[in-house]
Amino acid sequence: MSLTHQDKINGTVLPWLVIAACFAVSMKTAVFSIIIGVFIILWLVSGQWKAKFKRITSNQGAVIAIVLFGLYGIGLTYSEADWSHKLSWCLKYDKLLYIPLIVSIMQTEKHRKYAVNAFILSSILVLIISYSKWLHIIPFDDVGQGYIAFRNRIAQSIFMAFTVYLMLHRALNVKGSYRTIWLVLSVLGSVNILVMVNGRTGQVLLIALLLWFLWEAWGTKSVKWLALSLFGEWLVLTLLGTMLFYQITPNINLSRSSDIKQEIKSHMTSSTRTSAGERIEFYKNSLLIIAKSPLVGSGTGSFENEYRKLAKTQKNSPDRVPNPHNQFLLTTAELGAIGLITFLYFWFTHWRTSYNLEKNQYQITFRGLILTIFIGSFFNSLLLDAGEGRLYCVIAGVLLSAYRKKEDA
Repeated sequence: MSLTHQDKINGTVLPWLVIAACFAVSMKTAVFSIIIGVFIILWLVSGQWKAKFKRITSNQGAVIAIVLFGLYGIGLTYSEADWSHKLSWCLKYDKLLYIPLIVSIMQTEKHRKYAVNAFILSSILVLIISYSKWLHIIPFDDVGQGYIAFRNRIAQSIFMAFTVYLMLHRALNVKGSYRTIWLVLSVLGSVNILVMVNGRTGQVLLIALLLWFLWEAWGTKSVKWLALSLFGEWLVLTLLGTMLFYQITPNINLSRSSDIKQEIKSHMTSSTRTSAGERIEFYKNSLLIIAKSPLVGSGTGSFENEYRKLAKTQKNSPDRVPNPHNQFLLTTAELGAIGLITFLYFWFTHWRTSYNLEKNQYQITFRGLILTIFIGSFFNSLLLDAGEGRLYCVIAGVLLSAYRKKEDA
């Protein structure tokens, strides 16, 4: 392949495939898989290895992603799961490698801007579809998850919480009609999370990200009129929108979060299995699995087998639990304390690196993304999950490509 063709692929084709991936991450898994598959193939044949290697190795956020994936590779060697299972399990984490691959080719401000905008645009499309289903413009088959578009209730609510955070920051930084547009979109996204899509994780994240937005925007002045000028308007509109939606659609579950206490009680005192109660059971049993091999864990892909062994000693415990719905527990169960420390260092490195991105808007976006997946990982195995894990790794790769060492700044 000629140098001219290599330059075109690395400088134009690959960045635009990343932009397309940012848009497709909210879509069906198959769409994203095709785009990222083409991206990886072209990356492998596009040459310029010395320059790519230099960009990757000089980026701490990219290096720690490789290290974490490498640990899952090492975990294959001592896992007792059959090879087909543990290999497929390990490949669920190959999305970590998107970070260094994207870092190696995203070099321009224009492409980074387009990539973030592509994700926001896809979230707006999700909102349009979701509200169209509610209005019966698009046929809606209620499967108990609310007015979802492309992904399940958990993923959609998580994606939308992050999007609302981004929209509020955009409303903060513009004036006039543009501010109104972003503010209205953020309200629509919030109502979508609170009452249209019954995902508890998204509801928790919405509150957490709103608090972080207030702090990042105004710090200790968050309680004063400056914050209330925008946030107060958002709050009033969101409350009115939620009340209006609930009146028009009285049968919808306003908030599954309010059911958690009762679900746990029912799970503990009767044979009724509930979502919240099962999670508490998963967490307790995960700690028992971790206790068997606290330093290095049971190996990559071992959790299901280890849980099945444990379930045989317990009454009414499900014998097939692929993961504990908590990424921290899952990582520790598979890779032990070494894995957990590396996982936490992964987040620490990305958080620290966020302060050395070349534009403030990238810093803000990255910290919001980190908080979204970090907090969400207490309630779901988000790095393992296809949609949420890909969301993080693709957007993180785009943002980390704007990293500049202090001496280079």
